[in-house]
Amino acid sequence: MYRLKTAAEKLLKAIRFLAWKYFSTSQTESIYFYTFHKCASTLFSSYVLQNIKGLYHIDYANIMWTKPIEYNTPLTFKKKKYIYGPIRLSARNESVINLLVHPTTNLEFAKDKIALFFIRDPRDILVSQYYSFGYTHSLNPVKEKTEEILSIREEVQSLTIDEYALKIVDEQIENFNKLIELSSHCKQSTILKYEDMIENFDSFIDELQKVVSIDERVVQDLHAKSRPKKEVDNKSHRRSGNTRSFEKDLKPETTKVLNQKLEKILTHFNFSV
Repeated sequence: MYRLKTAAEKLLKAIRFLAWKYFSTSQTESIYFYTFHKCASTLFSSYVLQNIKGLYHIDYANIMWTKPIEYNTPLTFKKKKYIYGPIRLSARNESVINLLVHPTTNLEFAKDKIALFFIRDPRDILVSQYYSFGYTHSLNPVKEKTEEILSIREEVQSLTIDEYALKIVDEQIENFNKLIELSSHCKQSTILKYEDMIENFDSFIDELQKVVSIDERVVQDLHAKSRPKKEVDNKSHRRSGNTRSFEKDLKPETTKVLNQKLEKILTHFNFSV
């Protein structure tokens, strides 16, 4: 459970940050925030990444997704003073994939980069994606993109949640393997887990603040905004936020198949079967 820092803890934290800031040669280097859909990426995009001390936030995916223009020129990435993301490896929009995901997941590009990787149990991602993509994802002000959303929605609604999970799991495996490879090639990689944010918030924040600095006010807000709902709301974009929701939503036989397919990934990231 998250608790407010004591004055002594705040002072110690401030001293550590100042020491890090003074001695680190990479303190102003740009940072790349990689994740997947349904990993609280909207919360990080709309709030957390916008409040990182000393770094300007750019969410290229959101810009491309919400603006009524076609993007066909390469995006620019500054070496210093920016945080880019979320970069969702699960992106489906062609422009986002071609102009953002492909360039930033190129291993040559990544070799001198600092990166944060925010992950979640892939089984919970599958469940959350089913309800979001099939029922609750908000429509886009751009007509063509609304049509894209509705097409995906129709496809998802034609399946049961178990059918969807079994159909998409291979794609999920590919995305996680891409993240594993990418994280091993970056100059500096930090893995953050959604489950830690929910169940072990203090440790989660400690890991996050080894890479970036955020005010205590933002920490408190993140804690409040990330708490799971008391009741599941299938009509909300944020359905519940609970961990291991797949245990209730999927049939045991479906979970068994997923566990077999995802075994290496679950083991790699220490997700309990």
